[in-house]
Amino acid sequence: MDPALALSYVVHVVSAAFWTGGVLYAVYAVIPAASAGDLSPAAFARSVDGLLQVTRWTGVALPLTGAYQLWLLYSLPRLFGTTAGHLVLGMAALWTLMNGLVELGVYRMCQSRGDSPGLGAYFRRGFTLGGDADVPALADVGRPYFRAGAALATLLLVDAALLAGGV
Repeated sequence: MDPALALSYVVHVVSAAFWTGGVLYAVYAVIPAASAGDLSPAAFARSVDGLLQVTRWTGVALPLTGAYQLWLLYSLPRLFGTTAGHLVLGMAALWTLMNGLVELGVYRMCQSRGDSPGLGAYFRRGFTLGGDADVPALADVGRPYFRAGAALATLLLVDAALLAGGV
């Protein structure tokens, strides 16, 4: 196998695993703990900002490595006319929606506390909270977006398993 293709697979799979795992962990552990009042504003902000940063760097790594793999392995007839091609297209759609939901959830949390940054400021600054932030209320705002992201992450993993299994 071409070493560049092998490296693209490694970067792609590790990035996807880290990202889907981060979203699933946020829904399983971070949001419930925040809703229960068990996380300080600083701990919640670190957790959410960490997920946001993973979403953003995988938002670069996954499309680049995926595009490279498409370029080498999928002609247009294979991409649009085979089950494997449809799974790849589905993966790209799920990834795009999942990425958007995480970003939107965090942005809505910013808005709910009276902070409506412009898009540029939002992307530069990340997610921060003051010590007096109402963490349970913020978690309630982000919960539906993160839950929907977790559902898409699960579908993304099923899609990847089918693709890896040669369906």
